Amino acid sequence: MKIKTVVKLLVALPTAGLLSSGAMADTSEQLATCKAALKAAYGENTRVRMYGTKSYRGVTTLKLKVSPEGQSSMSLQCSSDVATEQQVVLKDKNGEVLVS
Repeated sequence: MKIKTVVKLLVALPTAGLLSSGAMADTSEQLATCKAALKAAYGENTRVRMYGTKSYRGVTTLKLKVSPEGQSSMSLQCSSDVATEQQVVLKDKNGEVLVS
């Protein structure tokens, strides 16, 4: 590998980290909001685990595995629009809205 390529990578990596940290903060805030909505709907002892994310046209969707206490686990999606703060929409794996 050439020295110029190594220098470019060393400059690009921290810049990429700075740019992606804002997206990670938004995702963690959305996850906290989704968890609060799910715990309100299914009970405080509900376990929530995120296993994927996707963003499209300003809408971020988190893929979640939800395990309410005493019930079988289910896969849900939690979507949030950038324009609407602190508002999430919960959907089942078929896209049916559960809680908004």
